[in-house]
Amino acid sequence: MFKESYLPRWLLIYGLCVPLALLLGYLLATPFAFTSYATVGLLLSALALPVLLRWHHTLLIFLWNSYLIVFFIPGQPSLALVLAGGSFTISLLQHSMKREKVFFIVPSVGWSLVFLGVVTATTAQLTAGIGGRAFGEEMWGAKKYLGVFGAIVGYFALVAEPVAEGRAVRYASIYFLSGVTALFSDLAYAGGPGFYFLFDFFPAVMAGSQAFTQDTLLRLSGVGFAAQSVGFFMLARYGIRGLFDLTKPWRLAFFVLVNSCSLFGGYRSMIILSLLIFVIQFYFEGLFKSRLFILLLIMFGLLGGGIVSFSEKLPLSVQRSLSFLPLKLDPMAKYDAQSTLEWRLAIWKAVYPDVPKYFFLGKGFAYSGTDAYLATEAIRRGIVHTIDEAALIGGYYHQGILTTIIPLGIWGLLVFGWFCWSALRVLARNYRYGAERLWLINTALRSAFIGRLVFYVFFYGQFDQDLYMFTGIIGLSVALNGGVAEPVKNAVVSKDQTASQALAPRLT
Repeated sequence: MFKESYLPRWLLIYGLCVPLALLLGYLLATPFAFTSYATVGLLLSALALPVLLRWHHTLLIFLWNSYLIVFFIPGQPSLALVLAGGSFTISLLQHSMKREKVFFIVPSVGWSLVFLGVVTATTAQLTAGIGGRAFGEEMWGAKKYLGVFGAIVGYFALVAEPVAEGRAVRYASIYFLSGVTALFSDLAYAGGPGFYFLFDFFPAVMAGSQAFTQDTLLRLSGVGFAAQSVGFFMLARYGIRGLFDLTKPWRLAFFVLVNSCSLFGGYRSMIILSLLIFVIQFYFEGLFKSRLFILLLIMFGLLGGGIVSFSEKLPLSVQRSLSFLPLKLDPMAKYDAQSTLEWRLAIWKAVYPDVPKYFFLGKGFAYSGTDAYLATEAIRRGIVHTIDEAALIGGYYHQGILTTIIPLGIWGLLVFGWFCWSALRVLARNYRYGAERLWLINTALRSAFIGRLVFYVFFYGQFDQDLYMFTGIIGLSVALNGGVAEPVKNAVVSKDQTASQALAPRLT
């Protein structure tokens, strides 16, 4: 008999780790080469594979609203969109090996998104293609297509498996709170060159407002978006009734504080969106006929009086956020906000005549990189004194309907309308018939979807950037509720349940 032979464990470990360390050291010597990026990315993905197999769905929910990017992939796409593709692939493989049903696709929503993907792909095929600036092509716009397809695939990844009963509140919380990562872009810029490495993981464009306005009216975009995310989390976690719980006054104080911090972003749209969602949730919680409505009016009156008294003494970025109100403001903040409004109106006026031209066949998301470069250079050198041309070339129309119908034609707009209608029906059923423990979350998700849709149609929207917001909300709702909630026949209300608690999920 042959004597059994074996290799020591330490030899196997060193035999794997040492060559791997040498390879990584060689690649890091040329960190900006594409092969280095790709190889390091593949190695990191391989090392993270066990974690992804176990926690891919949880990580997707956590990263959905985050601002993390994948620096080693050309174009630096959002980590959430990249993970959406990986999570969907893993779920599909796991589903193929199981007999029980895993996917909660919800046919009305699922088919609308499938058709939306077909319309987008067909439009790309019939127009200028997908393009890709990161790949050295003359036509740009691949990132816009990635945003659309990533949002669609992300929905199917979110509904691939249900969220366990005891984890619903936790998952909904991390879904909203992941937006706090926007803060790191501002911190990286404020920290100086020693912190610039953070821009490999967080988008530098988020700190652009801080860099370009530090000598005029300092705008902290990251702070604004992070604070808004915390505000949405509190609405989902406690509800408006819970925020006004006098036994826990810290909730209301902290809610007012974070919403005040969001003003430092200098975005009027951010305040309008937050107010829209707040009012809609106030209605769905059935509070307009309660004493809380009077208390809210008094509180808004006091806050309004304070703002009117000290409006000119507020930071310029805060004044810009409040510029849509009839207040006495610093001329610089008022002019900056007014010029932006006039610029958007000029864009809409220039784009509207093109709607009939792209009514049946949209122009797609691809556009000429040469034209975009020349337009930008003309503006930089003072040859052109507006940015209308650059925005028009890139498809940044700053209005939801225009950014849908011009790239995708009437077919894209109709399918998007179909998706929104189907999603609203699902959100309404989960709100009315979902489990009592999920009522606040379902109320917040329904309010967020309606508020964003109203904002998208009437105020501001960018289809390729906003679609993932809509698919994320409906996808999370389906995952938390295990599909679409159905009315319970012959339901018996517990004696310990108050009348308001019993009727709350049925309010319309």
